[in-house]
Amino acid sequence: MHTKKNILITGLAVILLTVLLVPMANLLISGQEEALDTANMIEPMLNLLAVSPQYQAKTPVEPMIELEDAWAIEDTREESWEEPLVVGMRNGLSELGYDAVSQTFYCTTGMDGSDDWPEIELYAQAAMGKENLRVAWIDDYSYDYRSDAIREGYRYELLAYTDTEYAYFGIVFTGLPIVTLHVDGGNDVLGEEYAPARAAISGAGYDAVNTASLAHLRGGGFVREYPKWSFRLEFHMLTAHGDDKNLQSVLGMPADSDWILIANSADPTCARNELAWSLWRDWNADGNAFMLQQSQMVEVFLNDEYVGLYQIMQRINTETELLRMGGNLNTDYVTRVIKDLNIEKRPVLDMMDRVGYWAELRYAPLSVSAKRAFEKFEPYWQMNAFTDELTDEEFSQLAARHTDVRELMEYYMFVQAAGLGFDNVYNNVYMWAQRQDGRYVYHCSPWDMDMAFTPILGGDLLNLFAEQPVRMLNLDVADCRQVMHDVWREKRETIISDDAMYQRIQDFEDMINASGAYLRESERWQGGAQELNLAEISAYATQHLHEVDNAIEQMWPVQ
Repeated sequence: MHTKKNILITGLAVILLTVLLVPMANLLISGQEEALDTANMIEPMLNLLAVSPQYQAKTPVEPMIELEDAWAIEDTREESWEEPLVVGMRNGLSELGYDAVSQTFYCTTGMDGSDDWPEIELYAQAAMGKENLRVAWIDDYSYDYRSDAIREGYRYELLAYTDTEYAYFGIVFTGLPIVTLHVDGGNDVLGEEYAPARAAISGAGYDAVNTASLAHLRGGGFVREYPKWSFRLEFHMLTAHGDDKNLQSVLGMPADSDWILIANSADPTCARNELAWSLWRDWNADGNAFMLQQSQMVEVFLNDEYVGLYQIMQRINTETELLRMGGNLNTDYVTRVIKDLNIEKRPVLDMMDRVGYWAELRYAPLSVSAKRAFEKFEPYWQMNAFTDELTDEEFSQLAARHTDVRELMEYYMFVQAAGLGFDNVYNNVYMWAQRQDGRYVYHCSPWDMDMAFTPILGGDLLNLFAEQPVRMLNLDVADCRQVMHDVWREKRETIISDDAMYQRIQDFEDMINASGAYLRESERWQGGAQELNLAEISAYATQHLHEVDNAIEQMWPVQ
């Protein structure tokens, strides 16, 4: 009897150990594979860092020389036609952008409203095998107004020479920060998987960043069809013991290891996404909203090629964001509304027939399956189904229980103010489920607003695609009409008054044109250099605000 009992206990113990150890073994194997993969990337990243201008640009650029002296240098040397003599430059510790085809470097000086030139301390990096390099200015930039030089993109000539060769190249000053990205293996290795890289970011008044990085293409669906790519970067700190993610502040933004470079390829102005994000941040100036990441406009150079005007932004970290908003990582969940074109590797739920989109799981507690995680959003699906699953009474009760009315009206009226249409209802919306008092309360936040300030699909004055807030307003659930009117009146008197909206757009246009960046962007991608003109966006934005004023009074009046 005892023998049978011991056998039974031993058997149960074996089963228990198997249940515990097999997943652990799989985790260890997975960790080893990941470590090996990382180890294979460390050497290329180290090599890229080792040859960067921050370490190799050692030749100080000398003051301007007279033309006669330059001609004398030419007379005793051969011109280097096939290979440049200078392949990298830095201003102090800030790496210059480099476009190898045009033999032009780009140096950011910022735009502080002054025409005084800041101190510029340039160092040049000699090409491989080029000994005894010297570099001198041929043109004197200080004779020009700094604002004119930056806005018009003046190119200033320099002369590089060795004991046997000479070559001319140029420098352009820009007002925007500069991002240079070098990928091991070049453009051909860039895809959905990470590739070893190096990233350098510099902006006037900010500490320069020069870091090992992993990089891959970002974005799915139709944006992949554009030749101007978006990127995701993951900063790494390499040591003798391996590597780890490297949190760094970029251009004064909060320190992070994960950053995205948004090409805004579908928007020729490159303005809509940044305008909408800046409005979203100002709309929630108290910080009480999800996804208020900082962003800035920059110019990007990829593998020594100018690739255009970009927006740099922190990548969303759902766990960090849940904690910032008082959430609980053991009980809360995050999904994202996407189109089928954007489906990649995360778990998804086909909700097309019910709510008109796919739901992608972005966060769930470690022990929870995707199926169980999606079930946590069932009340949200019910409220947003366009098949009228609920009676008006059932809907009202559910909405009152699972909604922060003020927050939802804030979000919905932001959608109106930013002219966001179909793309930010059936795509590019994050949904946050937070456990509160025995129920889930659902919150929304926008993402990828590159179609902001665009006439809504179908010509509606209001965005009526969002099922839940529209039905709540129609039924006046929890007096939400009054809340909505209060929100709209408060914002119309402040950040979206006619003057404020016009000035927001005009300030962005002025800033981009003053930087000279749009001349290069439009020449690179639109067939001819031109200045940015946001008159159409400005006219629509201000006119649309009046249309919303009238529409909400007619559709959802209050006493």
